[in-house]
Amino acid sequence: MPPLRRCVGSVGESTEVPVHAIEWLVIQPIRLAFHVLSSRTPTTNLAPMIRTSTLLSALALHLASFAATGGPDGYGYTWIDSNEPDGPVFNWIDISTTGQTVMGLADDNVVGPFVMETDMPFYWYGRKLLWIGSNGYIAFNGQGNLASPFPTIPLAGGVNDYIAGLTADLNFTGVGNNARCYLLDNVDQTIISYVGVPFWTAIAPNYTGSNTFQIILNKLDSSITVQILEQVGITQNNDLLIGIESVAGSIGLQHSAETYPAINYAIRFEMPEVALLEVNDGAANWITAPGSGGILRSRNGSPVPLVANALNTGNVDLSGLVIEGAVLNSAGTVLNTYSQSVTNILAGGDTTVVFANALDPTTAGTFRFRNTVSNVPNDLAVDNNIRIQEVVVVDTTTATQDLRFHGTGDDGVGLSWNGGNGGVAVYIRPPYYPAHAIATTTRIVSNIGGSGFTMKVYADDGLNFGPGTLLDSVQVASADATIGDKVIPLSAPLTITTGGVYVQWYMLGENVNIAVDITPPFSNRTFEVLDGTWAPYRDAENTDFHLGLRLEQAPDLDVSCYGFFGLADGQTIASPTAVRIWLRNEGNQPVSGFPIGFQHGSAPPVIQTFTGTLAVGEQELVTFNTAFTPTLDGTDALCAWAALPDDTDGTNDTTCVELVSWVGIDELAYTGLQVWPNPVSDKLGFVGLGPGIHQVLLLDAIGRTVLNANVTGQGTDPGLSVQGLANGTYHALISGPDRRYRATVVVHH
Repeated sequence: MPPLRRCVGSVGESTEVPVHAIEWLVIQPIRLAFHVLSSRTPTTNLAPMIRTSTLLSALALHLASFAATGGPDGYGYTWIDSNEPDGPVFNWIDISTTGQTVMGLADDNVVGPFVMETDMPFYWYGRKLLWIGSNGYIAFNGQGNLASPFPTIPLAGGVNDYIAGLTADLNFTGVGNNARCYLLDNVDQTIISYVGVPFWTAIAPNYTGSNTFQIILNKLDSSITVQILEQVGITQNNDLLIGIESVAGSIGLQHSAETYPAINYAIRFEMPEVALLEVNDGAANWITAPGSGGILRSRNGSPVPLVANALNTGNVDLSGLVIEGAVLNSAGTVLNTYSQSVTNILAGGDTTVVFANALDPTTAGTFRFRNTVSNVPNDLAVDNNIRIQEVVVVDTTTATQDLRFHGTGDDGVGLSWNGGNGGVAVYIRPPYYPAHAIATTTRIVSNIGGSGFTMKVYADDGLNFGPGTLLDSVQVASADATIGDKVIPLSAPLTITTGGVYVQWYMLGENVNIAVDITPPFSNRTFEVLDGTWAPYRDAENTDFHLGLRLEQAPDLDVSCYGFFGLADGQTIASPTAVRIWLRNEGNQPVSGFPIGFQHGSAPPVIQTFTGTLAVGEQELVTFNTAFTPTLDGTDALCAWAALPDDTDGTNDTTCVELVSWVGIDELAYTGLQVWPNPVSDKLGFVGLGPGIHQVLLLDAIGRTVLNANVTGQGTDPGLSVQGLANGTYHALISGPDRRYRATVVVHH
C-alpha cells in the first residue's frame, strides 16, 4: 500500500498483541475482519509520495531473472519453481465454485481464524488455525498485521509464523472493485485463492491493476505451493514479498522481495526429510493474559499479581527453564524480582506461573511487568526471551483522571494517512466500575492541511470483544484542530459498568497529524482504522498514540440518617416529644430539598422536606416541625429516615429506637395525689392513692427507667427507697386501676 502516514517507532520492548485482540482474534474460532494498514501507509506532515514508475521498469523486475531454486534455510526448507525440470508444474486449481467465499477482507486487514480439518505440518510443528490477510498472506496465529512496508524474511520479532503468497499493498475495497478470495479445505490440502485483487493506490477509486494467485497447503507431503495466474500493474515502491517464516522468526526462507513474479508460474516450498537442526527455543509468551496488553489499576487498590507464561517453541523438550518476573518503575528501575524453575516443558507446550502480589499500587505512575525466560541451552532465538507489559496506576481519588498509555512526550512528527480518511484507536479498560467518562483526549502535532477530525467511543461488544456499538461521536472542526493537547467533551457523559471502550481518532481531511509516543513501555492496545475497517496497529510493539479517556468521579448521591438526639432504646415517652435526627451527606454531590420522615409503630408517618443544603461530608441535626405524641400504651419502634431521590446506598437511610409510650396521664398538680417528701433523700411516699395496686416508674432525664415498683393505695404508703439513685430530677409515672398520673421528683441525698 502507498504510504498513508509516517511509520514511526524505535525498537520495541515487546512483541505481544493486546489481550483484547487475542480474545478478539484467537480465543474464539469465529471469522473476523480487521484492518491491517497495508493499502495505505502512514505519512509525515509532508505530502505523500506517489509511485510513477513505468510499466517497463516494473517488467524489468519480473521473475524471469530469478534463480529456479533456493535455500535451505536454517531448518532445511528449500524452494523450487516451475522453471526447473523437476519443479512444480503450474496447474491452476479453480475453487471459485467449490470453496467458500472469504468475507470481510478490505484494505490492510485480516480475517480468521479458520479451523482446518487436519493439521498442516509447518517447520517443526503443526498448525490447525488459519488467518487470511488482505495483503496476500496467510498466518498461523492472529498476533499482528503484515502491512507495507513489508519485512524481509527471516526477521526475528514482529509478525512471525506466516506464508507470504504474493504479499503486497492489495485492496479489496473501492467502488467497482471485483476482488475476491476463496478457501477450500479438506483432509489432504487447503487452498486459498486471491482472484482479481488490485493494488492499493491513493488515486480514486483507490485501486489499480489486478492479481490472481493461490497458496496450496499439501498436508500429505508438507509442501507449500504458490501459483501466480495473473499479475497486472504496479504497487508503491515495488513493495512485494514471497516466502515463509517460522514461529521462531529467525528461521525462514525468502523467495523474492521487491520483485514482480511472472504469470503462469509456480513455486514449491519443500520441508526437509530430516531437519538440519535441533531447535532449542524458549519464549516469554505473555504476561497477565495472552497479548500482554497494557492494564490500568487504581492507586491503593488490590495488589496486582504478575502472571507469566513461557512457551517452548522448539522441537525438543526443555528442562530446567527459568521464568523470571520483575516489576520496574517509570524510570526502568527494578523494584521486585521473582524466579521459578520449570522441570520440563514439552516441545510446543507452555506453562504459566503466578508471582503473588508483584505490585502493591500505593503510588500513581507507569510501571512495567517483565517476563524473562533463561537457562535454555543453545537458545535459537534470544529475541523472544523477554516480554514487557505496561501497567498504569491511576490516582482515582482525584476529581478527574485521564486513562491513557502514552507518556508526556512525542516524536514531534506524528502520524496521518494518505487520502485523509484514516484513523487510529486505543482500547481502554477502566481500573474501576462504574467509571464516569466525560471527555476524550488527544494531541495534534501539526495540521498543515487545515483538516478537522472526529473523536469516537465504541463499546467492546463487537465480535470477539472487538469494537461494536458506537457510544459517542464528536466532530472537531478544522478551526479547533490546532496544535497541542485537546480535551474533547463527550456529547453526553458515559458510564462504563463492565469491560472497556475503544477511543478512536479519525481524520476528516489530509495532513492533520496525531502525536505519537515512541518511548517504552508500550500498551500493545493500539489499532489502525482505514475506511471503517479495524486492525491491530502495524507498529503496536513500539508505538502509542496520544489518545485517552477522561473520567470524573461519578455522581454519588447518598444521605444517611444515622441517629436520634435525645432518644434512646428503652426510653419512656408519655407526652409530646421533639424528634431530632442526624443527617450526613455520604456522597460526592451537595444535596437539598429531599423528604425526611418518622413513624412510631403503625401510626401515620410524619413527612416534611429538608430545605437546607448538605455539602459533601457535612452533617446536620434536624428537628421535625411535628413532635412525637404517644397514641398508645406499649413498646414499639420509632423510625426516622431520609428519602433522597436516586440515593445509591439504601442501607444507611433509616435509624430506629425502641420506645415505651404512655397515654392519658394526668399531671399530679391537678389531682389529690401527693408525692412526699420532694426533694427526697431516702424514701418516696405517696398520699391519696386510690384502692388497689399502683405501678410506679421513675425515669431519668433521657427517659430511661431507673426504678420500677408496685405500691398499695391504702392511706399512707410506706414509700419507695431512692437510696440507689443519683442526685437529679426524675419523672414519676404512676398507674392505677383506672387512672394514670405523672409528677416531677427531685432526689437529693
